[in-house]
Amino acid sequence: MQVSQFNAPLPGSSLTLNKLGERPFERPPELNTVEEALEYYFKSFSNDEVIDDIMTVLDMGVPINPVVKTMYMTSVMNGKHNLDVGILVAPVLSEFLASVAKSYGIDYKFSDVNPKVQKEEKEQKKLHMMFQAAIAKGVEAESADDRGVQLLQEMSDTLEQQEQAEDVEDVEEMPPEAADLQGTEGIPPEEKEQGAGLMSRGGM
Repeated sequence: MQVSQFNAPLPGSSLTLNKLGERPFERPPELNTVEEALEYYFKSFSNDEVIDDIMTVLDMGVPINPVVKTMYMTSVMNGKHNLDVGILVAPVLSEFLASVAKSYGIDYKFSDVNPKVQKEEKEQKKLHMMFQAAIAKGVEAESADDRGVQLLQEMSDTLEQQEQAEDVEDVEEMPPEAADLQGTEGIPPEEKEQGAGLMSRGGM
């Protein structure tokens, strides 16, 4: 019996902690069209707890675009829809949140990132800190069970995973000699050359 190559395991999948298909984003998405995804997001926005907490983040000075991106990436990770659908609904979600922010009297902005000056990962770290502050504020004012607070926590977790993945990519892209020197700042050159192992001259 001939085995289809399309049903074969992915190379390297045996080295991961999770089996293929265990994580939500590895399975078929729940929502397959832009219309279904928009209905899902607008239903979420109709919850006063959710929209109030998102407006709190915007009122703190966080731009709309990275909030929307984090929102749809969280849905992708949770298996709600795929990345293509997320990218397509993003402009609609941005315009909707802008109109709500305007009705709240919030001086919103879509983005303040200059790609020539500020890298995207710096914005993500700042956004992560803003989400944590908003979560703490929401827990203090309401509770950890508040649906809006839970949504912010999911989005914060997504940002943290993205930061960790980017840190790994940065190390992998380094030349071997640069990666070997990570964490050796401040060590005299002669000690770097000798090493610190038990069998080295500097290890005893």
